[in-house]
Amino acid sequence: MLAIWHDVAASHAAAVREWYGREHHDERLAIPGFRAVRRFERVSGTGADVFAAYRVESPQVLRSAAYLARVNAPSAWTRDVMRHFRRMSRTVCSVSAGAGRAEGGHVATLACAGGALDDPAAACAQLLRLPGVLQVTALAAAWPAEGATSAEQAVRGGPDTQVAWAILIDADDLGCAEHALHAAQEHTACREAAQFAVYRLAFSASNPA
Repeated sequence: MLAIWHDVAASHAAAVREWYGREHHDERLAIPGFRAVRRFERVSGTGADVFAAYRVESPQVLRSAAYLARVNAPSAWTRDVMRHFRRMSRTVCSVSAGAGRAEGGHVATLACAGGALDDPAAACAQLLRLPGVLQVTALAAAWPAEGATSAEQAVRGGPDTQVAWAILIDADDLGCAEHALHAAQEHTACREAAQFAVYRLAFSASNPA
C-alpha cells in the first residue's frame, strides 16, 4: 500500500478534489500493479486534510519503470495542483496484519514516525471487536526513506516525510471511528502520533480483479 497524507493550501480544496477525481486516480490505476485507491477527507482529529491509500500488488510496483516514468513526467494539471500541497507524508508500506473484510464510510488513521508496532495481528484482532469497526489494517514502512526526488516531489517542494507504521480502522459511523482511534492509541501507547484523525470517504475505485 502507498499511504499518503497531506494538507491543502487555503481555498484550493475544491481544485485538488477535482484533479484527484478527474485525472490523478485514473492515471495511477493505469500503471501496472495498481489495484485500487480510496481517498478520504478529515472530519476530526489532528491529522492531515487528506488521506489516500493505493493498493498495489507489492511494494516493488512503486519502484517499477512504469511508475517512475509517471512521477517524473507530471501533467500540466498535476504541476498546477501539487503546488498547493502542504506537509506531504508519503510511505510505501507492507501490510503487516489485518482483520475483517468490509470497508467503511469512515477510516481512522493512527501513524507514528518512529519505532515499530508490537504484535500487529493482536492489535488488529482486538480493535475489530469494537462496535462499528469493520476492518483493521496494520502497515509498516517497506523500506527507509529514500533521498531521490521525483519531478512531482520537486513541484511539491519535497522531500516528503514518512511514517514508520500505521493502523487504519474502517468503521460504519463517525463516533465508532473516533472511539476506535482512541482505543488504538491506548493499545499501542503511541502518544506522539504523526497522524491521529478520522476521515470520511470521498473517492473509491479499483481495477477489475
